[in-house]
Amino acid sequence: MLKFRDPQSNIQLAEAELTYKEAVNGEKSLTGTIYSNDDVLHQMERGWSVMFNGDWYYITYVAPTDGGNSITVEFDAVHEFFFKMSKSVAYGTLKDGSHSAKEYLDFVFNGSEYSYTLLSQVDAWEKQNFGDKNRLALFNDLISDMEMEFSIADSGRIMITSEIGQDLSTIVRKGFNLQELNLEYNVADFVTYAKGFGAFIDKNDESKGRYEAEYTSPLASVYGKLEADPITDERYTKTASLQAALKKAVDSSYSISVGISLEELQNAGYDYESPVPGDYILAVDEQLDFNQRIRIISVEEQYNIYGERISSSVEAGSLSATKQKLDGSESNSVDLALSHATEQADNAVKTANGKNTSYSGPNQPQNPREGDMWWYDNGSGTSFMKQYTNGEWVILVDSNTKQNIEKAVDSAIETSNTYTDELNEKQAKLTSDLNDKVTNGEAVLKQEIADRESGDSVTLQAGKDFVTSTIKSYDTDMQSQISQVSDGIMASVSATNLIVDSSFVNALANWTLSGDVSWQIDTGTMYEGVRVATFNSGDVVFDRKTATLTSTPIYTMNLGGTQFYASFDLYAKSFGTSAYFKAEIVQKDSSGATTKSTPIGGSFDTGMSGWNNYTADITLDSRTTSLYLQFTQYGGGRVYVSRPYLGSTKLPTGAYMPGASSDNASTLKLFNNYFAFGVQANTGEIISGINGDSSGLNIVGKKITINGDTTFLGNNFMDGALIKNATIGSAQIADASITNAKIASLDVNKISGNVSNFIQSNWNGKYGSTTITSDGMSVSTKDTITQFIDSGMLLKQAGQQVGGIGVQGLTGKPANYQGLTFWLDGGAEYMAWSARGTGDYEMNPVTKLSWYRTTSAPAGAYPGFNFDDDVYFDQGINVPGIAKAKLGFTTKTFNGFNYPYFGDSRLQAGLAYGSGYTYLISGTTYYNLTRVIKALDNLGAVKIPSAINSDGTVKTWFNVTL
Repeated sequence: MLKFRDPQSNIQLAEAELTYKEAVNGEKSLTGTIYSNDDVLHQMERGWSVMFNGDWYYITYVAPTDGGNSITVEFDAVHEFFFKMSKSVAYGTLKDGSHSAKEYLDFVFNGSEYSYTLLSQVDAWEKQNFGDKNRLALFNDLISDMEMEFSIADSGRIMITSEIGQDLSTIVRKGFNLQELNLEYNVADFVTYAKGFGAFIDKNDESKGRYEAEYTSPLASVYGKLEADPITDERYTKTASLQAALKKAVDSSYSISVGISLEELQNAGYDYESPVPGDYILAVDEQLDFNQRIRIISVEEQYNIYGERISSSVEAGSLSATKQKLDGSESNSVDLALSHATEQADNAVKTANGKNTSYSGPNQPQNPREGDMWWYDNGSGTSFMKQYTNGEWVILVDSNTKQNIEKAVDSAIETSNTYTDELNEKQAKLTSDLNDKVTNGEAVLKQEIADRESGDSVTLQAGKDFVTSTIKSYDTDMQSQISQVSDGIMASVSATNLIVDSSFVNALANWTLSGDVSWQIDTGTMYEGVRVATFNSGDVVFDRKTATLTSTPIYTMNLGGTQFYASFDLYAKSFGTSAYFKAEIVQKDSSGATTKSTPIGGSFDTGMSGWNNYTADITLDSRTTSLYLQFTQYGGGRVYVSRPYLGSTKLPTGAYMPGASSDNASTLKLFNNYFAFGVQANTGEIISGINGDSSGLNIVGKKITINGDTTFLGNNFMDGALIKNATIGSAQIADASITNAKIASLDVNKISGNVSNFIQSNWNGKYGSTTITSDGMSVSTKDTITQFIDSGMLLKQAGQQVGGIGVQGLTGKPANYQGLTFWLDGGAEYMAWSARGTGDYEMNPVTKLSWYRTTSAPAGAYPGFNFDDDVYFDQGINVPGIAKAKLGFTTKTFNGFNYPYFGDSRLQAGLAYGSGYTYLISGTTYYNLTRVIKALDNLGAVKIPSAINSDGTVKTWFNVTL
């Protein structure tokens, strides 16, 4: 049954035979015949589509046929990518000139439903009038220019690379695992020489000619000089690249097409259920003198109405003839093709009836008819006679017929002996089984007697199973677990959903965020009554950046078992260019290294129309000590997630159980020499409770209340004590030595002596690098002293005062007119802003901006400000005086190119330069100043009119020497 969809998105099921074709050029197409469902048979026309292997194919051709008693419909369909891209136009054009592959591809894909990944490096190239066509035509044009191949991934992303597929180790050989190999030789286009012409050497002087190159194949020594049409292409601006194009054209002019069936490929060890276009395999047929590495070009598969694949064919292509020659494997393949027809004629002889033909020789006859005979003899003792019956050659008799009969007799005798041996074995087994039953009956009787004396073993096992159990409540979302081990019993009560605050009740307090744009809780949006976490890059450029949302870690010491289940809900509304989202359960070992990562639902890069639920089964790695859930957004977009779940209970599809708002659980542990009960964190630590062993008893908790009279015997040690309304009467402390006292509140008025000197002397004595003086505070490190003064911070080096940072007013301004100033003292020479290289934390910083005195500028620098890095002016620059116009540094676009510009910030007057020319800008008009100056240069003495008479004669003029 195939799933069909009408223009209103209604789904219909119908029986149909189907042929599927896939090729290296990205082609994915279907042809088929529909036999059932009147709604489909009578209504199919425009706007229908069909589902195949999880993808929609849009129907482009419909042909109903009335067979008298029934109606059938034949149809053609193409993958939705080709249909949608061919029906979507990229309006506008890119500016003529050179652009990168990314710029071209972004122009094609932006605004479409698809995204792409470019996996190979491509140099920039020039195109003219690129745009104002359907996106598929533009895309195919780029694929041709880049000489790339593409495939459509399961996610719908278009993968672009120099060559799809992989080089397999599979070998198919005639007489071993290959029954038949069909060859088609492309002899007509074979050439051995080509010449090409690239771009003009000088665009401004075409008389200098073009870049030229030529290539002669090594096969020219065998077949002579066979010339191809010349290549003329201005995209080639180097002789080397032009020659490489010529070599490719010549070497690929002669090729071989190979046909092999899918079943034969699979028997030869092909790794896939279906062959993948682009893969390489090695094919060997000694009779055809064929021993070459071939590449799968296309695949055709036929399916019956039950969806079963009934046949398939593979078309492959070999390496070029030049490559074969250089590898020493070409042999006589060209001569074989040219003499093939002669061989067939010599070997074919008409039989007496005048209709059938008898063939002889080692090569299989071509285009036989029913009843034709073929006598095969390879000259080495192997021979047979075949007759062409029902479309295939059937052996009638061969040189091994006598031997085959003898083998058949021997096989029958061996089968008889084997059957006798099997009967003897069955009799022995029946006798053994009877003895086992008698022995087992005796054991059961003994066990019954023992149970009467010490208790029923079945009842004891049932009791043990009850003790070791887990009880889960779907009403309270909690689970209680009781476990019996060899020396004790453990029990706990915890949330069924192990993800802390999975419903975002406390917003993101229990989650970890990272990224320039953070995940947020959308308080105005709920899904199924649960809060939603949102990522929205908005207008922020977030290309090739990452934002993550990570749950609180879950420690495996508190978990029972190794099998868990995860789920979450996702609404990916939109994605930026090359952006995608994924959710995964990450497992870590004790060192923090990742032991395993399991995606939930895979990777998502296509916008959705609503919410979807995704699940995954999680198996703990033996090295795992903790795990967590992580949502990751790569690139920009708008994504919503809700209802995350991780637990040992597998929920029904779409169901949800919220996690606890904290990561705590209650626990009870009873062992012969240890006990503990209370509340523990997911790290296993008791945070509120009692635990004890033979060494003592511990009571822990943030707050412990004891209600009633309490008597302490023995010594009591208190790290801190607050005694409310304590009365200490007639207590005397004489000559007490207090080495460490913490006083919550001290009345300094009760301290006698010089209090300031007491604090200062003790501080300076304890912290030698930091001293307090009457002027402020000083911090010294080696030769540098930082002194905090009344106006800010002063820096000294090796006893010399260098400068500082502080607050300062300006002369003529009121007292509250304050600002921050960096100053250099008179004994210092320069100021600088510096930076270390990325990842460097030790080398001396490199100066980026500096200021030097007139008398102290070092070699290579100048007095005043020096910029040692790129400088950008995003705003106009004011000049001294009363002029209001500002200077601008920016890019001016004209003549189809972008030029650096200097002049009026409004781009109305200035200079631009590029490609060896300087241009004068006036309003919206530009003048080639270089050409004007060149035209006037060295003219000598000339007269320039300054006044013209009414009759057109010159009245006055200037004498100028140029």
